Amino acid sequence: MAALLTQKVEIGQERITTQLELTKMRKVLLTSSLPFVLAISLFAGKNLADYSLQIQVIESHWHRHRYNGIETVDGWGRANVKDGNSIRAFDFTYSSAQPFQRTIGNAHYLAKWKKESLRMEMLVGEIGASDKYQTYDLKTSVREDVYVSSPGGAIAISQEEYKAKQQPQ
Repeated sequence: MAALLTQKVEIGQERITTQLELTKMRKVLLTSSLPFVLAISLFAGKNLADYSLQIQVIESHWHRHRYNGIETVDGWGRANVKDGNSIRAFDFTYSSAQPFQRTIGNAHYLAKWKKESLRMEMLVGEIGASDKYQTYDLKTSVREDVYVSSPGGAIAISQEEYKAKQQPQ
C-alpha cells in the first residue's frame, strides 16, 4: 500500500505525480500555512471606532484540543454587553487558537455585532502592544437580565436590581 502512495507514473519524458501524493502535499501545505494565517489575523490593524460595544466577561471556561499537531480551544461563558446606556447579559461559545480571560473590575473588551444578538466579533488586546489584537467570533444568546459575579460564578439579576446597585447610597 505504501508503495502505491509514492508510486510515480512516467509517460514519455514527464513524470506525473499520483493523486494521492498531491493530496498529501496539499495537507502538508495547508497545515504548515495555518500558523502564518493565524499570525496575520492576530496582527491585523483594526479600526477601533467600528467596535462600539463594551464586553465585560464575568465567567469564562475552555478546553484545549490537539489534532494533527494543531492546537485549538473551544470556550464558553457568560458576559454583559454595554451599548451606550443599555446593558444586557449574554451567554457565548467560541472556537479559537487561544482562550481569553474574564475581565476584572471595570475592564472591558471591545466588540461589534456581526449578526445582532446571535454573533459578535470581539477584540482582545495583546499585552505590551497597544495596536495588536486577537479577534474572537462569539456565538451569543442575549438575555434581558444582567450578570454579576458571585463566589459560585455568574448569577443573573434583573435590570431593576442592577440599576439599584449602581445608584450611590
